[in-house]
Amino acid sequence: MQKIVPKTGIFIFDQGKRLARSIDLDAVIQRLARIKNVTRCEVLTDLAAPLPSIKEDFTSDKFNRILWVGKFSDYQKKTIQSELSSAGLNPYMYEWCDLEEQGIGTKGVDSGIQTQKAIILIQMTLARTRLLEPLEPLELPAVDAALIIGAGVSGLHTATSFMELGKKVYLVEKDSGVGGKVASLHRLYPRICDPRCGLEFEIQKIRESDMIEVHTLSRVKSLFGSPGNFDVRIEKQPRYVSEEKCNACGECMKVCPAVIPEEQRSRESGFINETSQQVLNSLKSDKKAIHPAVPMTYPSTFVIERQYCLPDCRECAKACPALAVELEQTSSELAFKVGAVIITTGWDPYQLSKVDEYGYGIYPNVISNLEMERLLEDPPVLKEIGFIQCAGSRDERHLHYCSSVCCSVSLKQVLFLKEKLPDTLCYIFYQDMRTPGFDEELYQKVKSLNKVIFIRGNPSTVKPGDNGKLRIHAEDTLSGKEIDLSLDLLVLAGGMMPSQGSLEIAQLLNLPQNNFGFFESHLQCHPEESQRTGILVGGACRGPMNISQSIESSHRAAMEVLPFLNRTILIEPKYPVLDLTKCDKCKRCMEECPFLSYVFDENGFPSLDLTKCRQCGNCMGICPLIAISLRNNTIKQIAAQVQAIKPSFISKEEPVILAFLCENDAYHAAQSAVEYGLPVPPNVFFIKVPCAGSVNNALVADALAFGIDGVLIAGCKDGQCHYVKGNQLVKTRSGDLSDKLQKMMIDPQRVRFESLEIRDSKKYVELVKSYIEELRAMGPNPFKS
Repeated sequence: MQKIVPKTGIFIFDQGKRLARSIDLDAVIQRLARIKNVTRCEVLTDLAAPLPSIKEDFTSDKFNRILWVGKFSDYQKKTIQSELSSAGLNPYMYEWCDLEEQGIGTKGVDSGIQTQKAIILIQMTLARTRLLEPLEPLELPAVDAALIIGAGVSGLHTATSFMELGKKVYLVEKDSGVGGKVASLHRLYPRICDPRCGLEFEIQKIRESDMIEVHTLSRVKSLFGSPGNFDVRIEKQPRYVSEEKCNACGECMKVCPAVIPEEQRSRESGFINETSQQVLNSLKSDKKAIHPAVPMTYPSTFVIERQYCLPDCRECAKACPALAVELEQTSSELAFKVGAVIITTGWDPYQLSKVDEYGYGIYPNVISNLEMERLLEDPPVLKEIGFIQCAGSRDERHLHYCSSVCCSVSLKQVLFLKEKLPDTLCYIFYQDMRTPGFDEELYQKVKSLNKVIFIRGNPSTVKPGDNGKLRIHAEDTLSGKEIDLSLDLLVLAGGMMPSQGSLEIAQLLNLPQNNFGFFESHLQCHPEESQRTGILVGGACRGPMNISQSIESSHRAAMEVLPFLNRTILIEPKYPVLDLTKCDKCKRCMEECPFLSYVFDENGFPSLDLTKCRQCGNCMGICPLIAISLRNNTIKQIAAQVQAIKPSFISKEEPVILAFLCENDAYHAAQSAVEYGLPVPPNVFFIKVPCAGSVNNALVADALAFGIDGVLIAGCKDGQCHYVKGNQLVKTRSGDLSDKLQKMMIDPQRVRFESLEIRDSKKYVELVKSYIEELRAMGPNPFKS
């Protein structure tokens, strides 16, 4: 293959002659024009007129790459890119050098120093430009189908949205029917409508579509492969009723002698009275061993819970006119391919029996807020009811967090109860009422109701009282009064915790979880993130949220996976490349990749899965043998930029700093420092990197070996890194770097690791100034010439 000689055209755009007022542009042009293979070098004050001649020189092979120097608007950059692209210039064959963002033009700095710095900055970018290669994105085949795990409100809405976009959906649900927790609710605020109405609207779409396969009584058994091409295997538990034959006529249920027992509650002797019996009766379901799907009857096929069947009983099979009962069914497995996965496994209620001071599970008159939803369908006549907020929430013994919806749920229940039973006296015990957004209207409405009393302070004791009632003792912290009440019913507002399904799928797919067990994400910027490319999370499995938030969350996740569902996946060509001749199979890249993008190949070498890679460069930063480089941001390119710096351009005694700045935060802090007119010292040169974790120790050591006085690596704060932990990874390598520098007889204190947020412009300037003072105190780098 013939070697391409890098011929460069350099164009300095000085709109309004801003640069000419700060530096000697003639001297800059004269210096650059003498550089070998710089075939055209000139200053432009306008872009429109010169572009045709630039295109002509490129097509005539006068130069094959371009270095643009100056400050360009986004519109100007796009115009240039479009014009040059039409002439055949690869978009990776030109480079931008913004002198002003590096401090050129800062008031109070000697023009001669600024001119020398400008020349160095251009030479740094030119050194990188010489090593540019034409790159093209890769197109990889993908499957235009999605797997959705969990058929609650989030899963149903997401499935139908994909269906409307023409995408195939496999919807997997562990229960016998769809609908999730929302299907068990009685009414929704503010319309006080039946939640099953909205769910049925989505189910009807599924009934009418061939694009959605619903697999109930199913769990994901394995998931292998890559984004765009996942191999899924699910296990389906037997339904014992044929989905093809059953028409839900109900004849089987009429003859079934087995009733599924209700969850057993302890009942203290003499505690059951007429009121408490009414509560128990209201919560009973009398569900037979064969029954319709739950929580909603989709699919319409009945299901048999065989563990409750009587021995040798086959009455349902005898009664079924469609011959749909198949008592010999066994579990089965199904395999299919998908391009992406969305997890909508919802939440579970906190186990209120652990909050033993309230007697849940002991006294039949103490129920959960979910059970209250069932009770509201046909509420017994109750004279006095208590509602306890934060039952097990915001409590170091139980859930440390607020579930955000519990207060609103209790208020909604009080509102509906008062419509049915206006004479019922309701007590609401609370620590703090939390009704975010428009739910404040609900709070004010309930406050205005007759016979609704708010008591600030949760009960200290709940004991059995006379006639089967509950004796409640509490203190109202607002009035300071002790309160003793006798209640017919006590409703506990339990919190939301990760569902068992979420915990199982997290373990199966190796998905990170936060301190509370919910799926980990970059909550501020990428709340749908799972840290596994092609696998996203939506709804309350991500954290406590209400129904509308759950639907919005899952739709955000759906938007993010669409690129994996287009039959092809477009891979930007800036991915890392491994040089196998250097690799010693140490596995550091595999161990520290935040997104598990590497696997072993057949020879035991790391192999990159391009569809999982986020192109953060952490593997490049960690590799001790410099065997990995990001395309278009290679170790060789960065090293060439470093070597172009003249450490004594001000004087031998004056320190020069090289800063590697994370492009997401630290770079913007440095850039805005100039924009705000802050006094940025001329001593610092920065190189923008995709992540602080991409900076290899060899680059730092080389910079110091070339005489640069100090190296600053600035990344995000802990917990804010867009690549999970790149800022932390670079710090963990400091021990290896210190050893290397000590062998070179260089003080490790010449290297600093700092965290900068995007608006830390003042902090950046102060940091650079203090760093310069420290380096002055140390004296010049011993390698400085």
